[in-house]
Amino acid sequence: MTQSHRPPPRGAGKAAIIVVVIVGLMILSIFVGFNLYHAKTLKDEQAGHVDPADAPKSADDLGSAHARH
Repeated sequence: MTQSHRPPPRGAGKAAIIVVVIVGLMILSIFVGFNLYHAKTLKDEQAGHVDPADAPKSADDLGSAHARH
């Protein structure tokens, strides 16, 4: 019962490194994008701008969670 161990294809190591680099760049670009978005929204909040999703919907809306009945 001898098993023959064939070496991997010639470019397998290089291809693996390229895949790891591409995935790493994707993660890095998402991280940087989220940080840039957060910086922009923080700047807007500090300038006094209100996000339309957080704006009051009616005169008696304080922007808090809805009361449970």
